Amino acid sequence: MLALVAVLLANADGRSGIFLSRLLSARSDRRVVVGIAFGAFLLNAVIAATAGAIANRMIGQGVAALLVALAMLSAAGALLWRGRPSLFDDKALAVTPTMLAGRMLLAQFGDRSHFMIGALAATSGAGQWAAAGALVGWTLAMLPFLAFGPGLAERRAAHGVRWGSAAILTIWGIFTAMEAFGLIA
Repeated sequence: MLALVAVLLANADGRSGIFLSRLLSARSDRRVVVGIAFGAFLLNAVIAATAGAIANRMIGQGVAALLVALAMLSAAGALLWRGRPSLFDDKALAVTPTMLAGRMLLAQFGDRSHFMIGALAATSGAGQWAAAGALVGWTLAMLPFLAFGPGLAERRAAHGVRWGSAAILTIWGIFTAMEAFGLIA
């Protein structure tokens, strides 16, 4: 459940949803594109969750909590970063599905969601649940942009949601770091 909420908040800017919405409107092989997008996310999530579960056996819970705090704070920073790069360009329209799959796999590798999945899996050791929750959170974060289009991101309410998500992630990260250092119980 933590991974679901954390990944949902971390993707409140709709970067993935905007990219997928634009890609779906421009390509004719929509089912293949959706399958590739979800497959790429899930494969990266499983890799991150497996790494986190392995790290759970190798590092202490204090270090794992600091990883979660760092993941939360970096996700909040990514939400507020003004110069967010767009994943969408004209090259994505003309490539074969195989090239698109490779590009999506590489573009999502090390993304804020996957860093958070690995960190949360390191705290519990239950990597499969972190990956499953993250997939649901990522999907829920994309749905508004798939339903209403990429223009939704420019609305005032979307900016408020993005800033609110960043504030929640910042507070969550600070409290997690304080717990890791034993400053609060």
